[in-house]
Amino acid sequence: MTDPVAARKAAIAAEKLRLAEQRQRREAAPSLRTSGFLLRKWRWLGVNGEDAVHAVSEVLEELQNASDSDGGSRHEEQLRKAIAGSPEADSLLPAVGALLKRSTPTDVLRHLRTLHAAGVEWLTPEGASRQKVLCSTAPSLLLARSSRSLTGGPAYSLFTSVAMGGAVPVPRAMLPEVLRWAPLPVVDDLIEHGGILSEDSPWAYRPDSEAVYLRARLVPGEVTQDEARVLKWTSFLRRADFVSGRDLEPGGSDSDGRPDVYELLLEASVGDATRLQELDAALPEEQRIQLRNLKAGSYEGNWQRHFLADRGLWALMSTLWDPQATVDPRLSDFHAWTAIRRAYDLVIEGQVEEAGQQAAAFDRLPKPGKQLPSSMPGMLSEALNLAAYSALAREDLQGADRLMERAAALTDEASGNLALIRVWRTTPKNSRDPLTNPYLDLGLPHGSADWETRYRELVRESRFDTVKYARLNMIRGRLDEARRHEAGDGVFFRLPLDHTIYEAPDDVPRSLVPPLEPLTRRTPATSGADMEAVRARAAVEILQDFRTTPPRLDRHSSTS
Repeated sequence: MTDPVAARKAAIAAEKLRLAEQRQRREAAPSLRTSGFLLRKWRWLGVNGEDAVHAVSEVLEELQNASDSDGGSRHEEQLRKAIAGSPEADSLLPAVGALLKRSTPTDVLRHLRTLHAAGVEWLTPEGASRQKVLCSTAPSLLLARSSRSLTGGPAYSLFTSVAMGGAVPVPRAMLPEVLRWAPLPVVDDLIEHGGILSEDSPWAYRPDSEAVYLRARLVPGEVTQDEARVLKWTSFLRRADFVSGRDLEPGGSDSDGRPDVYELLLEASVGDATRLQELDAALPEEQRIQLRNLKAGSYEGNWQRHFLADRGLWALMSTLWDPQATVDPRLSDFHAWTAIRRAYDLVIEGQVEEAGQQAAAFDRLPKPGKQLPSSMPGMLSEALNLAAYSALAREDLQGADRLMERAAALTDEASGNLALIRVWRTTPKNSRDPLTNPYLDLGLPHGSADWETRYRELVRESRFDTVKYARLNMIRGRLDEARRHEAGDGVFFRLPLDHTIYEAPDDVPRSLVPPLEPLTRRTPATSGADMEAVRARAAVEILQDFRTTPPRLDRHSSTS
């Protein structure tokens, strides 16, 4: 938990300071040898030897100087008598105990160290055992060697937990008491070692600034974005921006130069598969497995249901999967979206017959358990429109009429194409223009402003193919004539009816978003000063074991 070397150094430094102060007081005091009669008096109170008498006298003098005369005259009188050489066996210990309880925790610890070093046993056996641990420069060794667990109050339990590196947890019933004053690094140590859980609500006992920090450590999902900004919690804020679809601030790379996982996810969500290896390295283990399963499913277009339901993955799945045969649109919403896009792409590529076969998959008789996606109501009308265009390419005006009539019943957008087909049906074949769309013939979307550039590119490619050259000139003639015509592009069969159906969803790929991790520790390792603060609190706590009567000792033993 804490650095044992630092804790030991702090304890040794405190002991050296106590000894130095004691030495200074002795040097400043008159050099008087304690009489044997006085030593016998003190021996009746469990103070054996001249050094022990001097140590106790120093403690009593300090308590007397630090005490408040109001209401404490009786106790002070007992101290004065003891310092003057007339300690009263029945009254001195209650007076010392009462004045110690009014001292600061640091002073209490210092006095207990002095008494312990002098071998003065003014605590009960249980209290003396705890005093030995508190005054030791290596408490962990004493605790480890102890044949039984030394229990105590909240502060002592916290001290033993800190000293043992978290191996001895603080009883949960005592946590509310210690959480009110424990140094924040000590609280962080308990969190790291499982001694404090979210249900313990440590933030309820801390000031507001620390409360937010502790909630971020234990219940990050309950932290608001405003609180995260106060904490300058960058990873929380970037994740929140990504999940909500807000623009990410630039410069999200880690300190070690690794690319930001959310920037990589953003690229993947729009179908960019060029940096999937980097994304794989940046994701946590669970999401890394999901990504690999996603890539494995793209070989045959067979994914688990949760991938198919994650619309934020559709663009990436579409990039990874290149179906070579007709896609069944009734398998899932994703398969329907892939099928309609495949049909349109085949039209752009000039494979109109194959596009018609794919579009026809939307119009097959439904099978049990397989229905077209209800979440995409415009999908069937778009597929009927594509199938009608394929029929026009075969000059099957009657079939195209039937298909477009059904499409027009589903959407008003199809009525223009239906009207064109019926005009063409009444026009002699030799008097009408080709039925296909010249933009699509050039491999461009309907109404594209780049058609002239595309035309010139194709002309350069086919300058030695007179048939293609003539066909391109005819396409250009149709487009030029449409520019002069009042109806403009309205004279061409419109495909697609609705561009939004072909667009990738802008959802977040939730299957790959890393979970919200708790805020990493921001406090330093528990220092020697933190350890001493806990030790001092525990020293105050063991004063409840301070004796009111002298210990029963062999008062006639040698003082040597």
